[in-house]
Amino acid sequence: MQAHLRGVRFITVTFLLMIAVFTIAGCGGRLFTYKGDKVTQPNLMVQLMDGNQQGEWKTNELAIKYQYRMTPETLMFAGTTELVGGFATGFTNITHLAVYLLFLDNQGIVIENVLIYAGENNLSIPIPMGFERTIPIPDRAQAISFAYDGELANSGRDSGAAYNIWLSPSRQ
Repeated sequence: MQAHLRGVRFITVTFLLMIAVFTIAGCGGRLFTYKGDKVTQPNLMVQLMDGNQQGEWKTNELAIKYQYRMTPETLMFAGTTELVGGFATGFTNITHLAVYLLFLDNQGIVIENVLIYAGENNLSIPIPMGFERTIPIPDRAQAISFAYDGELANSGRDSGAAYNIWLSPSRQ
């Protein structure tokens, strides 16, 4: 009986370790981090300043209206994300969308990224895509930028139309 219990424990521990290893390996992939990439377009970088700040960061696909309050250790960050131009009117659903806040050093190198918005399951367009987070500020952070990845689709009889939107620092 003791040998059987040891076997069950061994299988259980092995199974849990495998799950942990695959989870860590999956989350450590390049798709989930922009660290080391460089933002080269000055119009896509926002200098961090003390106190209450607000602004808009915009590409030809996505606009992020934000406000933040910076303290010595944290950034209280809130705002909305919305599709712009033809992307807002040409599609009816968002299959998925992930928006990342990027912390940059004084040379525009990404030193940390944080997921600030994630939506999926065919969200209807337009919807307010709001976010609110309190984020620890990494050492050497001088500016912020954003990255995103998503898929837009049409619903209805001819639901074959889909379009991927994305922007990463290396693509900027």
